[in-house]
Parts: sequence; structure tokens; C-alpha cells
Amino acid sequence: MKKVFVLLISVLLFSTLSYSQTRFGIKGGLNFTNISNLSSDVEKTWKNQTGYQLGVALQIKIPVIGLAIQPELLYSTVKSASDNGNEINLDYLTLPVNIQLGTDMLFFRPFIVASPFVSYMIDNNVRLEDQPVDEINRFDYGVGVGVGIDIWKLQIMGKYNWGLGKIENAGDEWDQSETYKDATLQGFQLSIAFLF
Repeated sequence: MKKVFVLLISVLLFSTLSYSQTRFGIKGGLNFTNISNLSSDVEKTWKNQTGYQLGVALQIKIPVIGLAIQPELLYSTVKSASDNGNEINLDYLTLPVNIQLGTDMLFFRPFIVASPFVSYMIDNNVRLEDQPVDEINRFDYGVGVGVGIDIWKLQIMGKYNWGLGKIENAGDEWDQSETYKDATLQGFQLSIAFLF
């Protein structure tokens, strides 16, 4: 039974790789980010700010079933600001893995996408009511959901990202008022990629 199972898996894997199409590309876009999970009165004062993303992508497409997996490595800036002068401006290296499900229609392919991601902060510029900036969590992770379209070598994608990692390091006495204790980042992302 084990041999039959291994043989079936091998045939399926070989068939999938034989029919898969691989493309490499460059990608850029805009991030519209906000800080969330604050107390309701404070959260209303924070506004979306525009950041950007730039990086590379690798798309592995299996046309028969309409599935594509597209890992990316992006330099991404995340910004948010409040009415009273507080500001978050973070630079990340981000690794999203876009899992796309779509249908090939001659010259274009619409798809839906789910995108788990991990990020590592490489620079920060933060002003938060005298809070120490060296205790911000360097790692973030989360998931994005959205839609997109491939038109020949051009890909346009929009998705909403929910950061699940807290901005504050666990165990740090970063915020005595606990305003930012559970704060996370979330927002909309719009991107364009050229795939070759």
C-alpha cells in the first residue's frame, strides 16, 4: 500500500512540474497602512498614510487547475500618523507567498489571492508620546486577501493585509498607559508586476 501511495504522489508531482509555468518579475506598488487595535477614542485619531513597496517575484503557475504560487521579496515602507503628532514610519523586508486561484482566458487571467506573509523591520522612525522606539517588535506576520489580473506580462493586484504581530515587544514596559499594548498594522496594498 505504501509503494502504491508513493508511486501516485510521484506521478502527481512529476505531472504538476511538467505542466507548470515559471515566470520571474519585478514588482512595485503602494501601501495604505493604519494602526489598529487601540482604544476606540485613540484609534479614531490615526489616519492612513501612503508608503511603497518594491521587489522581485517568482510565479509558478499550474494552468490545468488554475493555481499559481507567487513568493515575493519586497522592500516595503509602512506609515501611519495621528492628529496629535504621533507617527509610525517603518521599513520592512517582507516575504509574502501569494496563493492565486484563477482561470486562463486567452490573453488574461483573473484570480483571487490569499497571501500569508512575514516581515523583518530594518529601520524605524517613530514618535509615540515619549515611548522608547528601540523596543518596537522587529518581526511582523499576517495574511492578505484580494483579487488580481494577469494581462500577458503585466500583473495588477489589490489586497487587504491584516498584521497579526503586535508592534510592542511582549514583556516590554513600552506603554504604561497600555494604549499601544495590542496595536497592530493593517491596510490596503495596490501593486503592479512585470513577469517574464
